[in-house]
Order: sequence, then C-alpha cells, then structure tokens
Amino acid sequence: MNLGQQDLDDVPQGTLHFRVPAVASRLAGLRHALAVWAKRVGLPDEDSEALVLASYEAMANTVEHAYRDQTQGLLDLRGEVDDEQGRIVITVTDYGQWRPPQPSGGLRGRGLPLIQGLTSTSTITPTSAGTTVTMFWPLTK
Repeated sequence: MNLGQQDLDDVPQGTLHFRVPAVASRLAGLRHALAVWAKRVGLPDEDSEALVLASYEAMANTVEHAYRDQTQGLLDLRGEVDDEQGRIVITVTDYGQWRPPQPSGGLRGRGLPLIQGLTSTSTITPTSAGTTVTMFWPLTK
C-alpha cells in the first residue's frame, strides 16, 4: 500500500502494511500511521511510543544504509497483532545490501542498540535479497 494513496484516518485496525520508496520524506507519515495503528490495536501509550521510535530507527537505517549504491529502493513496513502469542509484531524490510555497523567513535551507530532496548525482543535478518528487522511488544488487553 502506498502511503500517498491512503488517508491516515483510514489506517486499519488489523494488519498494517505500507510499501513505499525508501526516502526520508516518507518517514514522518509512516511514523504517524504507526502511532495511529498502535493506539487502535490497544497498545499502551508507553509501548506505543517505544514501537514508533524503534520502527522509525529501523526505517531510517533502511533509508540511510540499504540502498547506498542504488538510485532507488523500497521499504516495507508491516504491523500485525499476533493473538496466539499475545504480542504486536512490526517488521521493516528492505531489498538492498546489509552493511554491518561501522565504528564511529560514538557519534553514530546507536540505532540497533536503541531498537534492542525498546523492544521485548528483536531480530535482524540480513540476506542477499535484503534485510528484515522484526520487533515484538507484548499486547495486554
């Protein structure tokens, strides 16, 4: 789903999915859609804020790092309620190249640790076809 084609008032309560160009100008709208969606599925405010920030970090990493040698790329954002496990699952997927974190003298490289600190569990799965960051938050109803 292209964010430009959907009014944010119509953000679904069930599965959320956006596929957009991996450009920085799309991230604010995706952040807002995530915040609306998290509220609609019943995530507490504190967890919702963590979800939005961690997801934003994963999306920003896609924009900044995944397509460094390409003129364009895609970013997939998916949010699902896993009722069986009692949790929210957010995935951010790119189809570019994984770039291991580089030493930066502490000036950069905080995104992945921030994601890990804001989630109950997270995984990063780099493959030759792209990278998926999967993040989980417990859902209490």
